[in-house]
Amino acid sequence: MKRSTRRDFLRTSGAGLGLGLLGGSALSGLGGCAPTMKGDFMTKSARRVVVIGGGWGGATAAKYVRSEDPGIEVVLLEPNRQFVSCPFSNLVLSGLRSIDSLTFGYDGLRKLGVKVIHETAQAIEPDGRRVRVGEGYLEYDRLVVSPGVEFQWEQVEGLAQSQDTVLHAWKAGPQTVALAKQVQSMADGGVFVLTVPPVAYRCPPGPYERICQVAWYLKTNKPRSKLIVLDANQNIVSKAALFREA
Repeated sequence: MKRSTRRDFLRTSGAGLGLGLLGGSALSGLGGCAPTMKGDFMTKSARRVVVIGGGWGGATAAKYVRSEDPGIEVVLLEPNRQFVSCPFSNLVLSGLRSIDSLTFGYDGLRKLGVKVIHETAQAIEPDGRRVRVGEGYLEYDRLVVSPGVEFQWEQVEGLAQSQDTVLHAWKAGPQTVALAKQVQSMADGGVFVLTVPPVAYRCPPGPYERICQVAWYLKTNKPRSKLIVLDANQNIVSKAALFREA
């Protein structure tokens, strides 16, 4: 069996995720969950890798560790039962993709032998090589930490109160669908305003991809409308030549 190199891993991991790593979009059951979260549950009897977070990074790591060496027990901790891909989610705004096409369950990982536990990692104890989950602990030999990012609503005054009306859709899911409905319900001649934060921020191409998708939709369906971009950066920070060409 040919062993994958680090370069192979990086080149193919994203494709592997998109082509069925997470399985179908139907909700998965409780398969793979521990029956109790008290004490040292799931006693470790073999080499074990625990992965915190079931997004692009965590799910890809879990897949390839398990695929490379089936003798390693791989446990994935992810509180959500579905993963919604943020890459390609701007296509939902223009109607070129549905949110369902970007929503995946975790049965594909289970079929590979990955043990998926839908719980939140409460704390990591490096000295004891264990993760606290609920009222119990999960031991590990190696730990992959890939929980993603979360919003700090308190950093911008009024942001927490307005998040349901001034939509960011920075995290794919319900807000993506709601923002698409807002765009599609605009009157022909309406104004769409988008702000680009100063770098560094998550996914630098994201705002510019969104600009292109919304611009295409408005040009095609509401040609009298305007798109105004308020960019906090002096220059386009990602794929500038491609964006200007578009």
